[in-house]
Formats: sequence, structure tokens, C-alpha cells
Amino acid sequence: MKNSKYFLITALAVVMGIALLVMTLVRTFIPMAVMPRLDIPNMVLLSVVALLLEHYLTGGSKGGYVVIFLLSALAFGLLPLAAFFAQPLEALKLAAVGGCVFTAVAWIFRSMQERLSSGPVARIAPVMGALGIYLAAQCFAGIL
Repeated sequence: MKNSKYFLITALAVVMGIALLVMTLVRTFIPMAVMPRLDIPNMVLLSVVALLLEHYLTGGSKGGYVVIFLLSALAFGLLPLAAFFAQPLEALKLAAVGGCVFTAVAWIFRSMQERLSSGPVARIAPVMGALGIYLAAQCFAGIL
């Protein structure tokens, strides 16, 4: 698994698939429940969880950001469309925004890990960095 080139996108698809499955089950069995929207902070949360999975399972891989953008846009566009949580035009918007958000979060997370990968705090640094990225996204959404 150390040489998996596309593990990051696979982790994103698994995390999104689990989240959409839970939302489908909640929508089926508890129809009056309020469902969360797929907005920028929630996209960042899904991205950060996928990045943490990739970091801890493969040790972090290097990949081209153009490929990351394209494949994450496909994941953010097609999975909600397949789970009937988005109409086709909404899926296009989700794909564009999701690809940009995931690529930016991946770039920030990887640059943080390059600087924090040594010393006695190297094991907890990815989690703290991911928490910082998520809180920054919450602040950004509050400004918007």
C-alpha cells in the first residue's frame, strides 16, 4: 500500500461514500431529520479526514495537483449525484467547488506536514494541523 499513487482520491471516495450512506439511511429511517449541506466547511472536513487517512496509512504520498483537482472534482460531483442528493446542475457546482477546496486543503496540509514531520510531536502534528485547517475553514465560511 506504500506505492499506491491514487490512495488519496480513493480515501476521499470512501469517506464521501460512508457519509452519503449515513445520510441516506438517516433520510430513509428518520425523514424529519435536518440534513447537513455539502458546503465549504463540510467539504473541508471530508477532505481533512481523507488526508489524515492517507497520511497515517501510506505515510503521505506526492502527487500532481492537477490530477488531484480533476479526480476530486469527479468525486465531489458524481457521488452526490449518484446518491440523489444533488441535481445535475448542482453536481457541476459541487464538482467545481469541491475540486478547488480539496486541492487547496491538500496543498496546505502537505506543506504543513513537510515542516512538522520531525521531532517528538511528529505523530500528533497531522491531527492538530487538520484541526487548524478545519477551524480556519469555519472562520472563512463565517466571513462569507
